[in-house]
Amino acid sequence: MKQLPLAHELPYRFYEPRLSRALMWAGRFHLEATLRDPYRIEQLDVAGLEHVAPLLARGDGVLLAPNHSDHADCYVMFELSRRLGIPFYYMAAFQIFTGKNRWILPRIGVFPVDREGTDLRAFKTGVSILGTGRNPLVIFPEGEIYHLGERLTPLREGAVAVAAAAAKKRVEAGKTVWVVPVALKYRFLDNADPLPSLLSLLDRLESRFTWWPDSGGCPIRRIYRFAEGMLGLKEFEYLGTSQQGTLKERIAGLTGTILGRIEQRHVGKVREDTVPVRVKELRRSCLERLANPATPPDEARQLRRDLHDLFMAMQSFSYPGDYVRESPTLERVAETLMKFDEDFLGVAESHPHAARRAVVRLGEPIDVRERLAAPGKSRVAVAALTTELETKMQSLLDTIPPGRLIETQQPASTPVPVS
Repeated sequence: MKQLPLAHELPYRFYEPRLSRALMWAGRFHLEATLRDPYRIEQLDVAGLEHVAPLLARGDGVLLAPNHSDHADCYVMFELSRRLGIPFYYMAAFQIFTGKNRWILPRIGVFPVDREGTDLRAFKTGVSILGTGRNPLVIFPEGEIYHLGERLTPLREGAVAVAAAAAKKRVEAGKTVWVVPVALKYRFLDNADPLPSLLSLLDRLESRFTWWPDSGGCPIRRIYRFAEGMLGLKEFEYLGTSQQGTLKERIAGLTGTILGRIEQRHVGKVREDTVPVRVKELRRSCLERLANPATPPDEARQLRRDLHDLFMAMQSFSYPGDYVRESPTLERVAETLMKFDEDFLGVAESHPHAARRAVVRLGEPIDVRERLAAPGKSRVAVAALTTELETKMQSLLDTIPPGRLIETQQPASTPVPVS
């Protein structure tokens, strides 16, 4: 996971989206070049795009909700916009609005949100966009890039909350808002072989931590050996000793311990919720206290440590523990090693290791107004609709066939000495 600056490091500022026809036209050339390099996308396989235009023609709002597994995702969505011939709007993390991006991004429809803050301008802008019914709005409901192309992490309710607020405003006009689940996956081309590059990355990872590179070993075994080694280091840091159990159990135990300790300090009890929601609430609490000038220096120091540990908890949570063994494909191996590259070698953005095809599936639209009409509180309806969306997104991902199985044994080779 890429650690983005928080509000105490980079103050939040809202930028109103104002589409520029000239910039949108020129941007297509940049888009085509960027998809090829650095994201190595040479083909796009798209199905279901025909769902969108009829909804807009009726004047209804359309929220596109894709999974978020790769740094290329937003560029693929831009390409869908170009193919549909309608500009999309995008809600994105405010931390990417630095330098020239502060001028460019709003003019191609991107506006910032502070997920841990209380500023409502991004929320209101999203509601307004859906209320006009002219342009689709794209929100990635997972909230982070997890490099898990075939498995969703728990969705945050923010995307559906925006759609629900817009749908309520559209009732009098006889209109509604639709949430369209979108599945994004990436597959290496049949004539592309990423394995040599991936094995080289494994050598670098092992060497970086003073291990002798197991260059002739099974790549699956090497991945799990490295993962257990890194997890053991963190267990020693936070728990005092390495733990027993499966990798999945140990990750859950470490994550739960870190969050539980911080929750006891902040709210006096351990919360019952998903890890992303718990982390979000704790980060908000830390940032609010840091923003208070009356906070003593010792407490501020502890709050900054808590923010560091919360990122660590979220980073641990992003590793399911069984992802590669469940289906040992080149794609899952590549995703996991890209995570290692970013998390342990400090690479800001790990790039693909061979030419790829982006596979995009748009599912059946969900009528938000119809879901809100059910008896009960709107908050309950938002939670139920988020669960429904998560189910439909995962079902869409499951319809895309798995990638190419990796050879579990590699020919022996002479180990490279650690430098």
